[in-house]
Amino acid sequence: MVTWGAFEKEAADLASFGRERIDRRVSFLATIREDGGPRVHPVTPWISDGHLYVRMYPTSPKVTDLRRDARFALHSMMDNDDGIGGEFALTGGASEIVDPDARSAAMAFVESPGRDRTFVLFEFGVDEVVSTSYSGDATERRRWRAEGS
Repeated sequence: MVTWGAFEKEAADLASFGRERIDRRVSFLATIREDGGPRVHPVTPWISDGHLYVRMYPTSPKVTDLRRDARFALHSMMDNDDGIGGEFALTGGASEIVDPDARSAAMAFVESPGRDRTFVLFEFGVDEVVSTSYSGDATERRRWRAEGS
């Protein structure tokens, strides 16, 4: 598993494609429930200083899921039924950010002054990325995997 920045250095074109589809845009986060079943949540991830972050309310089931089992999948929203614009998905592991300085630096990009700061913050590490682009009858898939994943 690597940071977004390390992924970006290894696969710049693919990372650029992904950034356009998930950075500050609603995406679908899949986590693993306690009983082993899947759970899907809408989230709005953001990329800052080479890191991929997601914030959540402390009462969200996804917080409990990720604290128990850090594995996740994240998939971009589709803009239309035909997939025009493409789709982007990644899997990896989540790490909760609790250090106050690290939290402040990461959250500065998404919080407004005076806004409630009770969010739980996770950084998402990247194991594998898949993108799909559609053009007429042609489909192009690209895949990247972190070394050792």
